[in-house]
Amino acid sequence: MSFGLSSCESEKRYSEYNESDFYEVQGFIESANPTSDPFDSPTEKNIRFKYFLDLDNPKSGMENDLDMFEAKTGYPLIVLVHKDDENISFYGRVGILENLNNKEKEFLSGHIKNQMELID
Repeated sequence: MSFGLSSCESEKRYSEYNESDFYEVQGFIESANPTSDPFDSPTEKNIRFKYFLDLDNPKSGMENDLDMFEAKTGYPLIVLVHKDDENISFYGRVGILENLNNKEKEFLSGHIKNQMELID
């Protein structure tokens, strides 16, 4: 399982916390762009993501310089959120949680439908 290395709201790295300090929430990748360094691997990306999809204004997170081949714009994402501060978040992994509430399911269904229409 791959985890992010830095948080948009914290200077600490994920590895500086205890794994038990976090819980998983559903999110999606808002953008996954190659880094600006021409010497970086093509799989190294700067990632922006949204999470707490059941809120009227979902929270935003970002991580830079992640070596994530599977990170693509629009993909569903499992976000790691700190138990004591929901503004501390890290890229968890691409995927969908099994225990989504109805509002999250509705949001994610609409999001995936929109992404599919972009492919057509």
